[in-house]
Amino acid sequence: MASTLGSRLRGKQRINITPVVVIGLGRFGGALAHELTRYGVEVLGIASTEKRVRTYAPMLTDAAVADTTDAEALRQLGVAEMERVVIGIGAHLEASILTASNLVELGVPDIWAKADSDSHARILRQLGVHHVIRPEHDTGRRVAHLLGGRFQDFAELAPNYGVITMSTPRPLLGAPVDSAALWRDFGVQVVSVRSAEGVWQPFSPGAGLAATDLVVLAGAPDDLERFSQLKA
Repeated sequence: MASTLGSRLRGKQRINITPVVVIGLGRFGGALAHELTRYGVEVLGIASTEKRVRTYAPMLTDAAVADTTDAEALRQLGVAEMERVVIGIGAHLEASILTASNLVELGVPDIWAKADSDSHARILRQLGVHHVIRPEHDTGRRVAHLLGGRFQDFAELAPNYGVITMSTPRPLLGAPVDSAALWRDFGVQVVSVRSAEGVWQPFSPGAGLAATDLVVLAGAPDDLERFSQLKA
């Protein structure tokens, strides 16, 4: 059964992402699995209840009901053959930890897991999970930067480094942009720009910007906030 499933999932792959197993089809796991499938990725979704599987089965390559705290159940589904597994279980701490432990013991090379707290995240990392996701935490940080109304979007790419989308801030209007001075004096850089009716383009150092342009700026969140509030 394991080899049959592995062959079926790999056989229909259309983009350069190997098949993904998503364990836990709640809001996070279900949305993730559906989005992956929409973009051509082969997805096996696993949930602990028949109701969840019935909901998502029509959207996925395959779906199964299983107790993922049981390592043998994972083996029978061929999960040990997969290169990438995402654990979408968050609220049920014991199930999340036991599932993660099983995947590590099975030797899955790329394990992602959702964590609902700092302690949960710490335990997952100690077990050997390669990537720990904090969706509520990350969304909260993002919304905090959007509440002021200056940013149209914000994303933190790494600790203390992110990007924002906003209308051209006042300090960048009226003269060619000196990228080196901008980074030296304010710790931010212009990454790309979109004119009022145009498309996104890489920003050329020394070019000018209009008040109707949208720009993507990169830097530390504190520096981005500070720069966006400058009057001139």
